[in-house]
Amino acid sequence: MEITITEQDLLDFGFERINETPESSGSDSDWHYYTLDIEDFCLISNASDETTEDGDWSVYIFDYNGFEFTEIGQLASLINALKSGIKNKK
Repeated sequence: MEITITEQDLLDFGFERINETPESSGSDSDWHYYTLDIEDFCLISNASDETTEDGDWSVYIFDYNGFEFTEIGQLASLINALKSGIKNKK
């Protein structure tokens, strides 16, 4: 069974919420998205106004459209792999 990504999952993984206003984005209303930096690698979510009706989120590799992660297991595996591969861990 597929377990989708929730907003709380993003927060639990340490994603930072980025708020946008109509003034800053040219949109009609406020919206937000999430980012997580792991060294020089950035993961970014879809925008809050682009979530599914069930409130499911997607995560992408910033500045690269080839991957979309929609399941919590996929995201956890990706984050764990990236963190375990960091050179010169402090």
